[in-house]
Amino acid sequence: MRLKTCPECGGKMERRKIKFVTEASGVLIVIEDISADICVECGAEYLPSEVDEYVEEVVENIIANKVKPRMEEVYRIAVRMREKGVV
Repeated sequence: MRLKTCPECGGKMERRKIKFVTEASGVLIVIEDISADICVECGAEYLPSEVDEYVEEVVENIIANKVKPRMEEVYRIAVRMREKGVV
């Protein structure tokens, strides 16, 4: 579901592609080119539920050591997200 107005300030929301960056268990995770609703007034970012679920799954897999990242590697998984139809 797309947000039409910002829950923070009431401003207009636009769907844009963003770069999501987080750190989990000492590993930098960068997910590029994902869809998000962005407020044009205050800049608040909200991930659609299907994108949020996918991001959570990726982070949980890294924390649970289901994915064994190299410390120097930055993950770019937008291709996998496109394959799943998430973005």
